[in-house]
Amino acid sequence: MADKKPDAKAEAPAAPQAEGTPKKKKINELTLPEIESRLAECHQKQGGLHSKYAINLLARKKALAPRA
Repeated sequence: MADKKPDAKAEAPAAPQAEGTPKKKKINELTLPEIESRLAECHQKQGGLHSKYAINLLARKKALAPRA
């Protein structure tokens, strides 16, 4: 009864990341040029802009676009 299970967080080692690998940014933290480059990458790799990721990028691009 006094036995306690150790926390899974305490046992699990931290995820190894290479020192040169930057952490991925969330879509809402991207700048307009970054969004455009990721859209071009999606279009090239996936053959279109129909994925949920691409749709969210397009929505963010529309939100950041300067209003005329």
